[in-house]
Amino acid sequence: MGPWEEVPWEEVLPRHFPDGAKFLFAPDGFAEVLARSLGPSVVCIEDRDQWEYIHSVQELTALKGNRFSRKRSHIQQFVKKHPFTYRSIRERDAEPLLECQRLWMAEHAPSPQLEMENEAIGEMLAQWRNIPGLLGGLLDVGGRVVAYTVAEVLSSDTIMIHFEKALLAYNGAYQAINRMFLANDCASFSTVNREEDLGEQGMRVAKMSYNPIGFLRKYIVTWTP
Repeated sequence: MGPWEEVPWEEVLPRHFPDGAKFLFAPDGFAEVLARSLGPSVVCIEDRDQWEYIHSVQELTALKGNRFSRKRSHIQQFVKKHPFTYRSIRERDAEPLLECQRLWMAEHAPSPQLEMENEAIGEMLAQWRNIPGLLGGLLDVGGRVVAYTVAEVLSSDTIMIHFEKALLAYNGAYQAINRMFLANDCASFSTVNREEDLGEQGMRVAKMSYNPIGFLRKYIVTWTP
């Protein structure tokens, strides 16, 4: 939409949406601008399921203190049990990554959401060289990719994690890939956006366990002319 502050919303919305409009997943800054520009004709309702989790790269790399004791323990278990190598994702890693993704899908109950995500991952890997700003890392155990993560550069100081997968047989692999990716590929960034939890309680607990430093709040914004 461009710079929110510079748009004459009192003119733009009636012109394009004469019967009113509803904006889903509206970031808090955008919702605030609309409310300020259009007053009581705008209703903003928080959509907690769509809040994006913001974390400190430094904190998730260091994992210091009691808050992260369980994360450190899981990583230690993985490192002790599995002779692994970490490396940044390259275009030629597409096939072993797809095999890891196939095994991951087999471990989880099928759902339309996972099928759509699986299709998106396949398309992303096929188009890796054509998508600017992508970076990622993987864990290899005995020639098999057992965990991987894929992120995108949002700005000079922020990255966003799009996908993070680990096979269930490798306890601690989730925690290990998260830490090692940030430590090896993201030291120049200060914050990492780990996206929303979509209202799934297990995912919410997992994301909160990484102690976010803030949220990108989302709203459902309704404008009535």
